[in-house]
Amino acid sequence: MPDPKPGTMTRRSFLGTGAAALGAGTVALGSTGCRGRRTAVPYTRRPPETVPGLATHYATTCPAGPRSWAVLVKTREGRPVHVAGNDEHPGLRGAACPQAMAGIQALYGPGRLGSPTLRGGPIPWPEAAGALAEALAPAGAGVLAPAGAGALAPTGAGGRALLLAGATTSPTRLRLLEDLGRALPGLEILAWAPGEGAGAQAGALAAYGAPLRVRPRLDKARCLLCLGADPLDGTDPAASRAFAAARRDPGDMIRLWVVEGPLSLTGANADHRLAVRPSRIAALAFALARRLRGRHGAPLPPGVAPPEGPDPPEPPPALLDVLVDDLWACGPGAAVLAGPAMPPEVHVAAHLLNAMLGSRAVALEPAQALATPGDLAAALEGARAGRYRALVAWGTNPAYASPDPDGWRAAFAAAPASVWVGSEADETASACLLRLPEHHWLEAWGDHRDGDLLTLQQPAVAPLYDTRQGEDLFNEVLRRLGHAAPGDHLARLQARWREEVLPLAGPVPFPRFFQAALHDGVMEAPQAPVRAALRGGAVREAAAAAAAAAASPYDLVLRPSYGVGDGTLASSGWLQELPDPVHKGVWGAPLSMAPADAARAGLAEGDQAWVQAGGGRALFSVHLQPGQAEGTLAADLGHGRKAGPARGVGVSAYPLLGAAGTTSARLSRGRGHQELPATRGRDPLPGEAPARALHRADLPALVREDTHHPTLYPEGASPGPRWGMAIDLTACLGCPTCVVACQSENNVPVVGPAQVARGREMHWIRVDAYGLPGEAVFQPMLCQHCEAAPCETVCPVNATNHSPDGLNQMVYNRCVGVRYCANNCPYKVRRFNFLEYNGGKAEPEILAFNPDVTVRPRGVMEKCTFCVQRIQDARMRVQGEGRGLRDGDVVPACAAACPTEAIVFGDLADPASRVSRLSADRRGYHVLDGLGTRPVITYLARIRNPHPRVAP
Repeated sequence: MPDPKPGTMTRRSFLGTGAAALGAGTVALGSTGCRGRRTAVPYTRRPPETVPGLATHYATTCPAGPRSWAVLVKTREGRPVHVAGNDEHPGLRGAACPQAMAGIQALYGPGRLGSPTLRGGPIPWPEAAGALAEALAPAGAGVLAPAGAGALAPTGAGGRALLLAGATTSPTRLRLLEDLGRALPGLEILAWAPGEGAGAQAGALAAYGAPLRVRPRLDKARCLLCLGADPLDGTDPAASRAFAAARRDPGDMIRLWVVEGPLSLTGANADHRLAVRPSRIAALAFALARRLRGRHGAPLPPGVAPPEGPDPPEPPPALLDVLVDDLWACGPGAAVLAGPAMPPEVHVAAHLLNAMLGSRAVALEPAQALATPGDLAAALEGARAGRYRALVAWGTNPAYASPDPDGWRAAFAAAPASVWVGSEADETASACLLRLPEHHWLEAWGDHRDGDLLTLQQPAVAPLYDTRQGEDLFNEVLRRLGHAAPGDHLARLQARWREEVLPLAGPVPFPRFFQAALHDGVMEAPQAPVRAALRGGAVREAAAAAAAAAASPYDLVLRPSYGVGDGTLASSGWLQELPDPVHKGVWGAPLSMAPADAARAGLAEGDQAWVQAGGGRALFSVHLQPGQAEGTLAADLGHGRKAGPARGVGVSAYPLLGAAGTTSARLSRGRGHQELPATRGRDPLPGEAPARALHRADLPALVREDTHHPTLYPEGASPGPRWGMAIDLTACLGCPTCVVACQSENNVPVVGPAQVARGREMHWIRVDAYGLPGEAVFQPMLCQHCEAAPCETVCPVNATNHSPDGLNQMVYNRCVGVRYCANNCPYKVRRFNFLEYNGGKAEPEILAFNPDVTVRPRGVMEKCTFCVQRIQDARMRVQGEGRGLRDGDVVPACAAACPTEAIVFGDLADPASRVSRLSADRRGYHVLDGLGTRPVITYLARIRNPHPRVAP
């Protein structure tokens, strides 16, 4: 095996990392020797908490800019292999999101920088930290010393320094930034979150004079109105779980109204969806406020005058009256949410409606002040004018994720001192002279605030590379400049928790308290409620702006990609190949537009079109999206990277943001035609849609129709468990969280855009969508583990067969790849390895594989196994405990990650199990039951809750 290039992580170097102590509650790596892939060498020094072959779990937090998720990290022999939700979190209860689970891929990703560099050459960490301090020193100019000097030398030229930092939910990190600002008066700090949009903060500043954030409390909501908001997209598992819980009781179901331009996942789940251009949504919202006051006498907040303006041309006034009556009937249980991509006046209108309704289903909480596109443009202009002696990017990538990426790239390249601090080498890193790699979040310490909860972030693995924690670098800056600072970020964090958090726990010794907090990963720390008065002037100005909104050729909505977000996670193949819940695109995203708009422009599916907005333009492939409001264009942020493993995938929409966050756009026809890879057109089963739905009013008369088909298969019950599954389509919101959970747990390969375009994606579970954009029903489809499985009878080598406990199992080393089973499967859920998809993986990427699951080679058929490895693990665990299996002992990855608990797994032979009770529900049915395959997966028909006064 050839020697790897210096600074890269290999299996040998990983295993030789050593048993580094990481503090209370963290894992240490055992040092092993390895002289070849076929040589097995035992531990020379095994950490006490690590047992070979047994998994260890650690509670930590996954940070993602202005949000964070409490998670549990599964490690094997000190190696993280899977991320799940933290079941101690009262809002998550084990639910996760795809972005957190994909952190495993980023940890072992090939794009990570392994050591600090200056001008592309290596530099020791003491010199690198000194160079950073020198660049930020008040008296230093921070210009580079002559080539080879290896440091940044002050020249006394003066000037200011700019630190562009990523958004954060960490109170301790925010305290560090405050200390930096006080210690360095010449340092300007801007927090930039490119995917958040500027409308929410601008609306809060106008309405309340502070950068407040609206947190939905859907557990208290009985009626939800979303104005361009998408709270059920799966990136907020707590909101999805609360919404699904509010729909479980058919007698008291929450009703969902959605007003939006592009079709969103929340809109697809709506009981009533109104397609309205984004520029007209504010006028509609203020019309609702006038109707609330006129029809029901809803009081206005003190000092607020009635908003004036004409009613919008659509929807019909009668429908607005129904919506207003429904909101008023729910009173404090009604909630109005505005989306981050909406203009500020929409957010002001949402604040007004919530105040008039006295809503208890939304709460205001303090938020970090974020830079707007205008702030970023002003900083770039200052950099061009030579205002800053040093430019520092920490956890953000302005040379890609900004309205003027080329300008920022040039500014960093021309600055006297340019410093990049991050984990994965990106576009900004390539323009900086000093590059300082920081730990991945799975290697770092931190804390985060999640509403009234505090969550802790602890390392689940020792650093894989020669990296440092970003906060430690800036603590070192403070010390080198003569300011008091803790030794490292853990010391800073513990000092703050001892002073501010420990009093909430009572008279407890701090070591014991901190150890318990690390174990649970989450603790209650209620914030004082925010009491802010709505400003009357803001309402008046927003209503006037809504009434005077000028017509534009098109409204452009830019939103983070469902998979890769704002582009930070673009290197994850799991997320790149994750089908968008609505347009089903992978490896890039199209420009979505209404079919009527496309017809007027002479565009067809896959045609290319230029979009001009915000001073920039971009060329997209067109997707015709039924249900999208006419006059509306939609594009995803996060694609079109020019550095890193995902370079060249898709088109970047960031140049269309504009300095003022404009949404006005122009469209012109391009010359090419390129259909992007997508799974649409192949997901739904052929023929009549097998997903069932009914209205809430029809439920009392529902009678289950059970059919029994004659069969030659034995029907006698076998001793022991009989595994099965129930999937509640009322709870399923269509988010593909289960897809990524299955992929991570079962080593499902990524095949790439070319193979997806040929229909060769390998996902063991897919989410079919029926009825878009109207009365949508989402139906997860996986192997049905049929008791009369048609795949088993045609396999010539008995590679697929039935186990005594009811599993349709695959014996991989028997499979000869004839694919008869796939041809005979009516559900089309079996996947064939046409190529050696995992064969080209290099170290350290292969460290992400789950060691409990075989990595399948080329020519082998594979499909869902109900996570049989988890079944076997539970059997061994309960045997050691001297008991039998209980309901809930076995939870497959898809069920564990599902944010709405739509998927329930268990023993059908146990009449008291939850899966048995759900399978006997009168809403239950089996897909393609007429074929006589006798699936063990029961689907529960979706219940819709339309308003009785609106005709279906």
